[in-house]
Amino acid sequence: MKNRVVTITEYGRLYAGADYAGVKVTKRDIEELKTFIDEGNTVCDDGTDSSINNFLRPIRLGVQANNYVGVLQTKSGLTIEILPKIHGKHGASKKDNDVRMLFLKMLGAVKNIDGRTFTMAHLDTANTNLFEVFIRMFLGEVDSIIKQGLKSAYIGVEENEAFLKGKLLMKQQIQHNLVNKARFYNHHDEFMINCPENRLIRTTLEYLLRISSDFNNQRLIREQLMHFNQVTILHNVEQGFQRIKLGRNFQYYTQALLWCEIILAKQSFTSFKGSSIAFALLFPMDKIFEAYVSDLVRKTLSDYNVSLQDREIWLFDEHGKQSSSYRLRPDIVIRSDETTVIADTKWKVLKADGPAQADLYQMYAYHTRYCHKGEKVQKVVLIYPYSKEFLPTEFHSLTDKADTNGVQVEVRYLDLYGDVEGQIRDLFIKEHTE
Repeated sequence: MKNRVVTITEYGRLYAGADYAGVKVTKRDIEELKTFIDEGNTVCDDGTDSSINNFLRPIRLGVQANNYVGVLQTKSGLTIEILPKIHGKHGASKKDNDVRMLFLKMLGAVKNIDGRTFTMAHLDTANTNLFEVFIRMFLGEVDSIIKQGLKSAYIGVEENEAFLKGKLLMKQQIQHNLVNKARFYNHHDEFMINCPENRLIRTTLEYLLRISSDFNNQRLIREQLMHFNQVTILHNVEQGFQRIKLGRNFQYYTQALLWCEIILAKQSFTSFKGSSIAFALLFPMDKIFEAYVSDLVRKTLSDYNVSLQDREIWLFDEHGKQSSSYRLRPDIVIRSDETTVIADTKWKVLKADGPAQADLYQMYAYHTRYCHKGEKVQKVVLIYPYSKEFLPTEFHSLTDKADTNGVQVEVRYLDLYGDVEGQIRDLFIKEHTE
């Protein structure tokens, strides 16, 4: 397949007929993307978050990305790489590969997206687009399976043989052997490597060999296919997924099969699917930023009691006949012997008007309710990626001018290209011990 790769950032736009670094986007490309949007909005029926428009929306003569990053590939052969829009503190614009490497580093912290456990292992930060990086991640999982041994399982086989083995199938026996009574049409089980799990992997490898344009990936795929030469390709992929049976001894297949589901059935972390797209793997940047910061806080502040997605406090103690309602769930709660710091992450480059009012209300509720439950809350913090348009600031709510125990909401940013661990220590440890 001809290698046509276009790289844009969050909220970037693609127009039919436009040229992007030597790659022309055709009218057919845009039509396929818009069909994908229409299919997604038709298939998804659970309201707001399922709408394709949250990931990609139609505009005049083109489409526009939202705050989801990853990769899309149309059937006409256009690969669209969507990178996060990350600003550096020193203002210098970063090359695509710098942004890609940082994104993959952040992605490595992700353990769960929308209820699906996913290990971002075998991350390769080579100078290649995300589509080929994700292929290499799948190949890494397959390599682990090959090293641990391919699964064999008892598979039901129907054969017309010269001897009876297993169960005689009377209907087929009459159809095929009414004249030749020396043969037996029977069903029996054989211990074979040609099980659904291996067939799904073989089918995925064959598919990726056709669509990958990276020489190293193609070489690895050909090498791995040699280990699956006794495994047949699946023609009914959906049926293959339904027949998966993994016992405890074959849990090492789990991640590879999840990749197969993403690649073959187009079941990405986002709740959409459509027949007009060859491949789609998109990630919500707000979840990635939260996971990355939370993971670094947990590692950097290992001497503290760090709770992620804390669920101990409710907004109301009573609600009608219910004892409590509206559970609060701050992203990060840091507790020492005496004080508590509460933080939420927000993937948004702040403009001059600052944080959203609803976010400040949320932080005020955190401070108030945790104090009600006996915790000495030192401060609550909103953490954003770096913005040159809004300086770090503090909001105070005091009962009077002499009050030193009021609500303190801090707005802070992290320069993701800088020493993030050091910034976290400065933000939490220094002030936490004052």
